[in-house]
Amino acid sequence: MSNLRHAILLASALPFFAASAQKGPDFKKLDAYIADAVRKFDQPGLAVGVVKDGKLVWSKGYGKLDLAKPDPVTANSVFYCASISKAFTACAVGLLVDEGKLDWNTPVRHYMPEFATPLPYVTEQFMVKDLLCHRSGWITFDGDLLWYGTNYSQQEILARHAHEPMTLPFRDEFGYSNLMFIAAAQLIEEVSGMSWDRFITTRIFQPLGMDRSRVETADLAGMTDVAMPHVRKGQDKSVPQKSMPYQALQGADGACGVLSTVTDLAKWDAMWADEGKVNGKAFLSPDSYGMITTTHLAMGDEGAGLGWFIEHNNGAKVITHSGGMPGFILNHAVVPEKDLAVICLGNGESYSVFAITNKIMDSYLGDGSADPVADILPRLVRRDEREAKRVADRVNARVSGTSPTADAAKLQGTYMDDIYGEATITDMNGKPVLAFTPAKELFTGELVHWHYDTWKWEHADPFLEPGYITFSFDADHQVTGFKIDLHSPDFHFYKLDFKKQ
Repeated sequence: MSNLRHAILLASALPFFAASAQKGPDFKKLDAYIADAVRKFDQPGLAVGVVKDGKLVWSKGYGKLDLAKPDPVTANSVFYCASISKAFTACAVGLLVDEGKLDWNTPVRHYMPEFATPLPYVTEQFMVKDLLCHRSGWITFDGDLLWYGTNYSQQEILARHAHEPMTLPFRDEFGYSNLMFIAAAQLIEEVSGMSWDRFITTRIFQPLGMDRSRVETADLAGMTDVAMPHVRKGQDKSVPQKSMPYQALQGADGACGVLSTVTDLAKWDAMWADEGKVNGKAFLSPDSYGMITTTHLAMGDEGAGLGWFIEHNNGAKVITHSGGMPGFILNHAVVPEKDLAVICLGNGESYSVFAITNKIMDSYLGDGSADPVADILPRLVRRDEREAKRVADRVNARVSGTSPTADAAKLQGTYMDDIYGEATITDMNGKPVLAFTPAKELFTGELVHWHYDTWKWEHADPFLEPGYITFSFDADHQVTGFKIDLHSPDFHFYKLDFKKQ
């Protein structure tokens, strides 16, 4: 979900040093640096690992699995890996290419005739590799409300998204797309005969010995040492962090879905650091490894590979990907020419994972003097100040003493957005309640009059801010629909246009 802003922050935080690289960190000093960062970032829990020459040479857990309980984070703690999963999807496609079941340059519709976009030319020309490098023509995070908390199948998610207008030139501009990785999961199922879940488990986890990795959040009920997601209700910085239940989000398989540990991810990253080999034998063919780790869309000096981002640090090529989902922010980076990888998994809404990744990378690639915690924290203070002002401006703009021109009873009914689907407004104990039919667990809540014909929506999602619903009318002052103002860098509520049925 939050991967774009995380990737941008990471890229902007990477320092460049002219001094010659040292051999690696003093792990005692690194331990103290990380412990201090955990305190300064108010990070609930963190697991860190360093992989060098194929081995996990150092790892440690910090903080708690759940702030309400005493259990500590360890290197074996399970975390929801969010968009770190995208590299698993790209790898799965690579394995199928190696078997001759897929070709990177063949149009997706050759294998999956139901694949569609709003533009016939793009639909026909959309190649397998286009699914994996964020150059589809949709803007960043387009369509993500279709999988977030909904009961839609992946097929229905993709069918609905196929009607979402494209506003970027195909293959020419960056638009981070979870939906295309969902399409890749469907492609894997189509040609392999296995679900994405089963393919990832049997073809990647098991051969690599990733014994505590899973793809079903339901499996966590039978496991111990599991990190819980932590959020502040409604993104309110004045509210203490609190753990929340895991969200299944099965519709997003392919874009996210992997649950893993530092110990297991060390085996995964060691394969990438050794250019697709495990114990000297090819796990991925050199051609597929090269295809996946090559830049397919340039973004300044950096670029998008297939399921990875490509960066450079002190002259060394780095393949990296972060992950963000309610209650989790995570990061890992691999430097193949140094046979090095850094893994940092966090169970809170903190950028500490980027600071710590950068610190460790500098100890191997730079001169060891970088202090990314000191660099990033002031930026976050300024960001928090901007966000506080934005929230205060909304409150200050509220006009007191107004009344709605239509009472709550007239708001009731069924509404439809052409792409998202149905919403309803019903009476509950004399109060209007708005619910998104496909995502009732997250997006159901009372409407409280704000001013004029705008109502504040107190939905149930613990992660997102409240929304503001403004109603529209026809010439006879009958309610015709509503629009939503809900500030989120991850979800496009502003695109929803609900019409009363």
